[in-house]
Amino acid sequence: MWGTAGTDRRVLRTREAIRDAMIDLIEERGFEAISIKDIADRANINRGTFYLHFHDKYDLLDQTEKEIIENLREILKDAGGLNIDAYSQSDEPIPVMVSLFVYIKEQSRLMHAILGLKANPNFQNRVKTAIEKNIFDWGIFTQKKMADLLVPGEYLVAYVAAAHMGVMQAWLERGCRESPEQMARILACMSFHGPFHAFK
Repeated sequence: MWGTAGTDRRVLRTREAIRDAMIDLIEERGFEAISIKDIADRANINRGTFYLHFHDKYDLLDQTEKEIIENLREILKDAGGLNIDAYSQSDEPIPVMVSLFVYIKEQSRLMHAILGLKANPNFQNRVKTAIEKNIFDWGIFTQKKMADLLVPGEYLVAYVAAAHMGVMQAWLERGCRESPEQMARILACMSFHGPFHAFK
């Protein structure tokens, strides 16, 4: 039992070292420019050890991205019971949005590496798709009459999801200066009132 626990911890430490090495190298060179040898050297392991955990660098990136997407979905699913009208009239930060920005800040190195300018654009699209799906799952459009929409719902969802992505990326690029609570308020202000009403 103790041997298994020790082995599990070693496996986790090795995988974490490999992931950290990938993050550093993406930030330095971009994903496409790095090799398995680069990752192994940076993680202080040999290539054989790398292959015990991942098929190739794309498998490493894919597993990392899937874990993030799953974590984001887990956070965003709690938005289903939101009273949108109540929050649109309040200065209180939306709890699920605070949780989202807390997660991004806690994983800022990783998130910056895979959402930043040198990141894989396919992952950015997957994050945006996850946000779009959650917007539909939240049932926001069941709270508002579809007939009251001035534009097709699909375009509105795409706009909101892209805006959320842009705000997250900008926050990461700025070094996460604002607190998660501040960012939740900023995002709510622009989402509820529109970018052209973000003035005094």
